[in-house]
Amino acid sequence: MMQIPLRPAWLEITTHNIENNTRLLKNIVGAQTELMGMVKANAYGHGAMESARAMLRGGATWLGVYAAGEGIELRDAGITAPILVLGPTLPEWTPAALEHDLTLTIPSLDYIQPLLDTTRTLKRRACVHIKIDTGMTRLGLNAETAAQEISRLARNDEFHIQGMFTHFAVADDPHARGVQNWGDEFTRKQLETFLRVADELEHAGLPLEYLHAANSPASIYYQHPRFNLARGGILLYGLHPSSDAPRPEGFEPALAFKTRIALVRDVPAGRFVSYGATFETQRASRVGVLMVGYADGFRRKPNHYGNVLVRGQRAPIIGRVCMDQTMIDLTDIPEAQTSDEAVLIGKQGNDELSAEEIAEQLGTNNYETVTTISARVPRIYV
Repeated sequence: MMQIPLRPAWLEITTHNIENNTRLLKNIVGAQTELMGMVKANAYGHGAMESARAMLRGGATWLGVYAAGEGIELRDAGITAPILVLGPTLPEWTPAALEHDLTLTIPSLDYIQPLLDTTRTLKRRACVHIKIDTGMTRLGLNAETAAQEISRLARNDEFHIQGMFTHFAVADDPHARGVQNWGDEFTRKQLETFLRVADELEHAGLPLEYLHAANSPASIYYQHPRFNLARGGILLYGLHPSSDAPRPEGFEPALAFKTRIALVRDVPAGRFVSYGATFETQRASRVGVLMVGYADGFRRKPNHYGNVLVRGQRAPIIGRVCMDQTMIDLTDIPEAQTSDEAVLIGKQGNDELSAEEIAEQLGTNNYETVTTISARVPRIYV
């Protein structure tokens, strides 16, 4: 039986879908390539611990986080799988990261000496992956000099240089910048740059255990035979990487965002609704009050969600979204009543409000739509 949340808005997370999506992506990348399940940002809003366990059941052998604290939380929950911290690990975080057996990223030369100092103090070897900047211009060693720097780094016994990776900027957008095939060509240039660094290391006698570059869309469109680790993110949650890189057949969303109707009231034409009196009823109306607001990550401005589902039908949001409550027009859903369930993201009846549709309404992407749902909204696992 599903636990009844004591909060008026909640997420229902179907962990079977995460597990099955992981299994499907593992089949796509192939038996020779390991799969890393990305659980950063609280597993894209889905809850890191339960999502990580579902991914490991589905065939992932690695987990990926952004910050050391996220990895430590997974360790404290009893997860023993290899965990890569893909973001920078500041010097003050490094002792705890090493003590929790996290694999660290070296994102620039600035991080080498502090990490060396910590390994020598703790008398503990660090397992590291080196990030290469091939065109994202975010984190990473310069591709032109990376092989030389890694060769110098390898002289330190305190480091086990286990892997090397890069990140594609437009793998989900083959026609980036509005130019036919521009994104595809840019991604292939990034791939060539990364493989050139790998070749230089092999020629220097420094082959690495892991080479990885493929995120979710690249796992489908740009997976290379030399890559033996893929990083699965948005696809594992059943969402589309982009409109130009849709999820393959069989992947299913794992998240539904729901609330309840606190009150249904009849109001005449000419009545103002919510703060600022920005909405005025043009007819005799039935107004519903939802128990969700912008404190739950239910966007207020510049755009709100537009509609919610009540009894399988779309009910427009009216007036300004409040901190804890939102008003909707139920005039065309006369059977709706107090305590009814309303779906903000997900399916109800024969209709669905997908994360992608909501993202388009908000003017953002589905990544932001699900990751910005507030931590105060309980995650219920079904």
